[in-house]
Amino acid sequence: MKAHHTYLKFCCFLTGLSYPLIRNSSEQSVKNAKKYTGALLIIMLVWFFIGYCFATRYLHMGEAGGIIGGLLMAFIILQIERIIILSHHISRGGKVFRVILGLVMALLGAMIMDQFTFKDDIELRKSQVLSLRVEEAIKISEVDIRRQVAEIDSMLDGSNKKLFSLSEELQKRPVIVTSYTTGSITRDSSGNQLNSTTQRNTSVADNPLKIEFEFLQNQIGELNKKKFELSQSITELRTKKEQELKEATGFLDELVLLKEVVAESWVGMFVYSLFLFFFLSLELFILIMKMSDKESDYDKLIAHQVDVRLEMLSQLKISPTQQLH
Repeated sequence: MKAHHTYLKFCCFLTGLSYPLIRNSSEQSVKNAKKYTGALLIIMLVWFFIGYCFATRYLHMGEAGGIIGGLLMAFIILQIERIIILSHHISRGGKVFRVILGLVMALLGAMIMDQFTFKDDIELRKSQVLSLRVEEAIKISEVDIRRQVAEIDSMLDGSNKKLFSLSEELQKRPVIVTSYTTGSITRDSSGNQLNSTTQRNTSVADNPLKIEFEFLQNQIGELNKKKFELSQSITELRTKKEQELKEATGFLDELVLLKEVVAESWVGMFVYSLFLFFFLSLELFILIMKMSDKESDYDKLIAHQVDVRLEMLSQLKISPTQQLH
């Protein structure tokens, strides 16, 4: 019995109904409170999930942020539905506004849920357009890098030609042979020449072009290294940009892809329509229950309290006049 009263208190807390009045009302009023609580819990849980998914996937708020986003969404839904539950008579304007609000929320809920339902299809479509987006994103950087590679190719072409020419020259003349003659003269004490000797010598030295040849080899090696690094930078730039575009999850971007996925087959349209109808029915669930329920003794108790208060107020207004008489 205690558990029954505790749950009833929870139902009144959630719906905003008065626990003392519900407890002294008929079983039908208690059932209505529990019925509204069940409907509220279903709607709040669904929107908690939607808020959690939206916060974690598109706002990148993490687990804690997702829970806060889900609780905030559930709280908003609770307050909206409480307005309906606590309304004694709902005007036509209130009904129209609630239907419009329900339709808007149903569209939002269906879009978010469809993005998770068609997640794999969206990822497949995203991969198809990813290469085009990557090329567009790195176009300017790639043009600049390719210009530098072309300049290096031009320098390599000139250096290779010059290296080939030097190689041919070195093959013909790997060394420089220089011939020179040395002589000596023997003289007597009077300074007269007695005899003279002549010696022919030869010196061998590396061709000076060899130094230039080695310099060109080193230069060509450095140019090839720089060209390889630039070519690698294009690949790294493309990979990095592709990774960034994959990780960047935009709500509107995925909505566009979702439209393409849904619109290309009747199955997708059917599934989206089902979600839309489900969320619209969920949003209008409490409103339809409230409109279809007959007036209970709880409502009559509320109306009676209002009449009593009005009577008391009217008596307060009349009393000073009676005192004058």
